[in-house]
Amino acid sequence: MSSQNQQHYQKISNIYNDLWFFSEDYIKFMTTNIIEYLRLKPTDTLVDLGCGTGIYAKSILKQIQLENSIICVDPSEEMLEQIPDSPQYKILALSAIDFLSQAEVYNKVIMKEVIHHIDNKELLFSLLFQQLTSDGIFLLILLPPTIDYPLFDEALRLYEKIQPHYSNLAHLLEKVGFKVSVNFREYLLAIPKSRYFHMVENRYMSLLSFFDDKQLAEGLAEMSQKYAQQSLLEFPDRFVFITASKL
Repeated sequence: MSSQNQQHYQKISNIYNDLWFFSEDYIKFMTTNIIEYLRLKPTDTLVDLGCGTGIYAKSILKQIQLENSIICVDPSEEMLEQIPDSPQYKILALSAIDFLSQAEVYNKVIMKEVIHHIDNKELLFSLLFQQLTSDGIFLLILLPPTIDYPLFDEALRLYEKIQPHYSNLAHLLEKVGFKVSVNFREYLLAIPKSRYFHMVENRYMSLLSFFDDKQLAEGLAEMSQKYAQQSLLEFPDRFVFITASKL
């Protein structure tokens, strides 16, 4: 992760949950899909790679009682501080590559909306394939090449320029030895405009950290004009679920 992104997550760590916790139903939707695609069982050892504040690790434990601690890995100590001090979590302040270079035993790994921060993706996937147990499954969740978020135009153009394409990632996973399947899921978000503008103002997406205060203010002004007649912003949140299995 670049120093710019590290600074971004350090700045928003205290308000991250408020910015990203859209609703209980949204979190349950995502968690249910995670459990399904990982084929998660109580006896599994799960790694949440790039876990942030542990939003989904906490939610997973509400749906399935795991016998082993969830290994929560993130380079941001500030984000990890939001995770409860509990035997249910093993918390490690490490980058993804550094973690995968260590001796740990696990058979399920999730990485949600983190892959765009990884420079050497083939190395990451190769290490994952080596470290996962023989029945291991890696679930990679990311946004599609284009999004319908109510952002300003320059942010959407930048997103399309830098977002990794899921087909390229699937190819890399197959190259290192995984059996891969690609699926798509969609959730309709409905967020009050004032709250969404607050989220953008606080750079809830790392994408927005590329814009300085002046550029962000101009973008918000553009959004204000574009959505002047709306008090509620409704838009689809689409996700790509890439399941990489060693079986």
